[in-house]
Amino acid sequence: MHLLRVLLPGLAFSTCLAAAQQQNLTDAQLNGFAGPVRSVSTIVTKSEIEWKHPGGPALVMPPLCPDCEYDPDGTRTASGVMVEGKLMGEKIRLVRDAEGHVIERFATDAATGELQSHEVMGPFGHTKQDLYQGGKLAWRQTFQYDEYGHMSDWLTVDGAGRFDGRSITKTDKDGTLLDQSVWGKDGSLSWQQSFDPDTQIERFSTYDSLGRVKLTWIATAGKLTSFWESSPESQFGDTITFSEPNGNRVRYGCGHDQVCEVSKVHYDYVGSDKRNPSSAEWRDSKGNLQMGAYFEYEFDSFSNWTERKVWVWNPELGDRALLEMDARVIAYWER
Repeated sequence: MHLLRVLLPGLAFSTCLAAAQQQNLTDAQLNGFAGPVRSVSTIVTKSEIEWKHPGGPALVMPPLCPDCEYDPDGTRTASGVMVEGKLMGEKIRLVRDAEGHVIERFATDAATGELQSHEVMGPFGHTKQDLYQGGKLAWRQTFQYDEYGHMSDWLTVDGAGRFDGRSITKTDKDGTLLDQSVWGKDGSLSWQQSFDPDTQIERFSTYDSLGRVKLTWIATAGKLTSFWESSPESQFGDTITFSEPNGNRVRYGCGHDQVCEVSKVHYDYVGSDKRNPSSAEWRDSKGNLQMGAYFEYEFDSFSNWTERKVWVWNPELGDRALLEMDARVIAYWER
């Protein structure tokens, strides 16, 4: 089932939800690494070619956590980008209980030492997170989980305690999302989605501040069957992506005229763990190639890449062109 992604005020909803649903993975694993990674330092060298994909999927993703540090159990303790020998990002101080479990995290600006966030951790993930701007509390988020460890309630208030957003989610034991409702800053329902595992029917709707439907669609077994939106302007929800069992992603780009352009993105990977793509191609409904990205790697003994070349193609380029070369130095904890 396709899981929509949205940004609530002041926070990245999709990122936090995805992390919460993968609570058994370490930070290093979530960042795409294998083995006891201690630190990583990345240099990205870009070419001068222009690579744009207006209205299309992002086929080339930047290296995750380009300059990061981890403790021996894979928990991130620093992240950001090195600029002239200085880390532009955050340092993370961990507080552990007597059994070694992380129960609090304090993230500070690596350059200024100013507090950016404070998290209280529970068995399934963070239960509270305070976010700071200019040394002052800007948002407070609280999180609740169901009996299987899936996030079920996410509430956000601003620094003065005023309501700023909420998401209530229901999932099954395996983590399949069954129902989700999201409210915006003004307290009105922003969007809803639901999925029935028996019928394979998925429904999605967005609403304005008066509760009127702005956009709605229905899909059955990963295929869009109806679509409607009130405005000719592009809006959240009118680009829909479904994953197929073969690894393809079917993409619907829909408009006010209820016409949806259908395209597919296919990924091939290096290795069965599917951590590193070897190619990503975007084709239209007739199978014509629109854009492509192709990757070459050199790997270390832990199967983490240390060098990556990214080649791209589109009709304007004519031939494959080198987009960037990435190199990273990875240090490991001794075991």
